[in-house]
Amino acid sequence: MELQYHPASGRRTVSAVSLGPRGEKLLILLAALATLLSISLWWTTPAVIVRTAREEHFSAATRELAAARVANRELKRRTASFGERELAWGDELSKIAFLYGVSPSRWPRLLDPARGVLAIEDAPRLAEGLQAYLRGLERGRALLAEVEAQSPDLPARTPSIMPISAAISEPAAFFGPRLSPWTGQEEFFCGLDLAAPEGAAVLAPADGRVVFTGRARREAASRLWQFGTLVVIVHGPEAATLFGHLSRIEVRRGDRVRRGQRLGAVGRTGWAVSPRLHYELWKPQEGVWRPTDPLFAILDRRLDGRHRSLEQMLATSAPEPIDRLPGVR
Repeated sequence: MELQYHPASGRRTVSAVSLGPRGEKLLILLAALATLLSISLWWTTPAVIVRTAREEHFSAATRELAAARVANRELKRRTASFGERELAWGDELSKIAFLYGVSPSRWPRLLDPARGVLAIEDAPRLAEGLQAYLRGLERGRALLAEVEAQSPDLPARTPSIMPISAAISEPAAFFGPRLSPWTGQEEFFCGLDLAAPEGAAVLAPADGRVVFTGRARREAASRLWQFGTLVVIVHGPEAATLFGHLSRIEVRRGDRVRRGQRLGAVGRTGWAVSPRLHYELWKPQEGVWRPTDPLFAILDRRLDGRHRSLEQMLATSAPEPIDRLPGVR
């Protein structure tokens, strides 16, 4: 076999290459390989293109899915934030209803945390729950406004603020059962202890009349004498408050006080190992004054994250035996 090369220029000579049997076989083999390569490229090139496009599509879908998940988490976070805010409003309204003596039969059932109106993870259903809860809040607000219209002085004489500045105080003991730090035995703690600097001002949580100042006699009260120097205020027929461990008293028995008025100073009298204020809230139940959780009478600061219904607050009180509240008959 002879291969000739004809140059483009006519002045150049024609080149010829002679191939023997081996050369012919080699040439045929090279031509076959080139053909196979062309065929393989015909099939593999589209496959590579498809695979590349598929990978790009998958990457884009993955990014979109990740963005959707982030948006969903943000939606859930914001919805949960709205729900927590509404629950806090419901707590405040329920506390006011408790302090005003509103009957549970008149109070909106939707505001009961146990109903789980806002304990829903599905966003659309939670949105419906938020709207329903808002309607319950509006009904509760309207009911409280009706009670206030019937008794205009009720808001002023309802305990509602911290009896000491929140900026300088810290809860040291809460209402409820505990182990006594003195005896190591189980006991029921009937108030709220607020640790604060000695000499800090103790304030009246509402308008009222001072009915007792000084120290409770040990034989007359089995528990209250432990709190040293006391002040007791009656805020009308609905509530009374007690303040203990005072270093000094700045009011007298029979005085009329206003919300925010200074009553005395934080001290460590009685069984106090460090300066603190002992604060109690008393409510009449079936003709008997009983201590209940003072947190129900603190509306200007949230000291715990618990959500309680009006029924739960009404059922909260110290167990027997109940001490006699000094100055109150």
